[in-house]
Amino acid sequence: MNDLVELAEEEWFDAFKPLPNHIDKNAAFNDGEKGYLFETYGAELEFVKVQDPNRIWTYAEGDDGGTYISSGWQIVNRLGYFISTVPFDDNKDYQIQIGSGDIYECPNCNEIWEEEDAILNYEKFEDLGKCIGCASKEELKERKVNLEQ
Repeated sequence: MNDLVELAEEEWFDAFKPLPNHIDKNAAFNDGEKGYLFETYGAELEFVKVQDPNRIWTYAEGDDGGTYISSGWQIVNRLGYFISTVPFDDNKDYQIQIGSGDIYECPNCNEIWEEEDAILNYEKFEDLGKCIGCASKEELKERKVNLEQ
């Protein structure tokens, strides 16, 4: 079994330098100028298939509901692929967590938030049993939330 290397998304991006998707200018994982994710079908998949195996990365859903980038070609739960300019070490398995899969639902209005939005809009108001949108002005003032936003 290979050693597992866990990286943050920014660390992975800086270390392995993924190629921009030259086929779809509106590809996902867009940095504002170009997207980096290749699709799982058509011309984009054909491009991925002819790349060096140690430069192919799979973006997939994890068993815990989160999403990950993993080194190598995978089919199960795949959402797309990345091609890096820097090859990965075949003796290591790399895993980059992208999303945690955390979902929060306000029991008062049933609004649903995922990931970081959940922390901003619901988690810190959970003890009230409602989200920021359902909280009164007084409750927001108690938590020193800027009402001018």
